[in-house]
Amino acid sequence: MRNEFRAAQLYCLLAVFFSGWAYAQQPMPRIEGESFAEQKVMLPDDAKGKVAVLVFGFTKASKGPTSTWGEKIFSEFGNQAGFALYQLPVLEDVPRFVRGMVISGMKKGIKENRRDHFVPILQGESELKKLVSYKDPDEAYLVVLDPSGKIIRQMHGPFSDAAYEQLRKGIQTLLPH
Repeated sequence: MRNEFRAAQLYCLLAVFFSGWAYAQQPMPRIEGESFAEQKVMLPDDAKGKVAVLVFGFTKASKGPTSTWGEKIFSEFGNQAGFALYQLPVLEDVPRFVRGMVISGMKKGIKENRRDHFVPILQGESELKKLVSYKDPDEAYLVVLDPSGKIIRQMHGPFSDAAYEQLRKGIQTLLPH
């Protein structure tokens, strides 16, 4: 009986966690920024033709979860043809007079081979929060785009092996075999 109760609790937790996965295909709003490699990035246009995972963070404290998700995703899919990972710290609420210092500090912590897909976002924060069903400021918010640039899945929360396995399976079904 106790194992059945725990299984039911786990099922409910996963159902809430992955409730955003049942998204109908919807267009991704346009996001613009300059990567840490000093390249202009326009999403979803720059991700067209690829399966893309966008990892959003909205606070300094979200660095932990967004970094963990990004590292795990990149380690498995980063060099795979037809895949793109974008890490998108949303910094519109950071006061302008310190933004440069914040961005410089972040850039120093990003490996050279990851800078072209690490893009600070300086505008459109309220629209992005609506897009990702923003609740907890310190969580990671993930959006999966199909090769046409439509949102097909969303999730948010801390990294866990179970959550990653669901994401991994979803990505694998979209990639060419």
